Amino acid sequence: EHIKRNHTGTHLMHAALRNILGTHVKQAGSLVAPDHLRFDFTHFAGVDADELCEIEQQVNEQLLSNHEVDTDIMNIDAALASGALAFFGDRYPEQNVRVVTIADPAAARGFYSKELCGGTHVRRAGDIGVFKIVGEQSVAAGVRRVEAITGARALEAYQKSAAMLQKLSQALN
Repeated sequence: EHIKRNHTGTHLMHAALRNILGTHVKQAGSLVAPDHLRFDFTHFAGVDADELCEIEQQVNEQLLSNHEVDTDIMNIDAALASGALAFFGDRYPEQNVRVVTIADPAAARGFYSKELCGGTHVRRAGDIGVFKIVGEQSVAAGVRRVEAITGARALEAYQKSAAMLQKLSQALN
């Protein structure tokens, strides 16, 4: 379940990165682990704190919307024609590619995210619970990395931050 939350979280974050930073953003690698996710992407500059906040906010809005996460099998041409994204030079078969769609009926295209993907996912976006970005850095020329956490671990991070802020506030009167 932790891997499902983090994997679907990478899809949501990828869509948010493209919405906020621009459609030039392309996946350049990722890691989905039980305790965190890591997403590498092409971008020409560092992602500033306001942009990171906006990305995190947009992902959490999708979680609150709790739209379905659908999986379909189709041929590659139909998948690409439907708006699905394919990744960083991967080779795909002509038939039987798996398309993961995170719905958004309010969006012009009817979805928030649509990607070719063979991984495991949650059934609804809200199953992730909470999404929290914990870091952003450069990993190569023109490649950035965002690390994030989801679910109970993300909630715990928010609670620790609030507690620290409370202590600092009291100490500074």
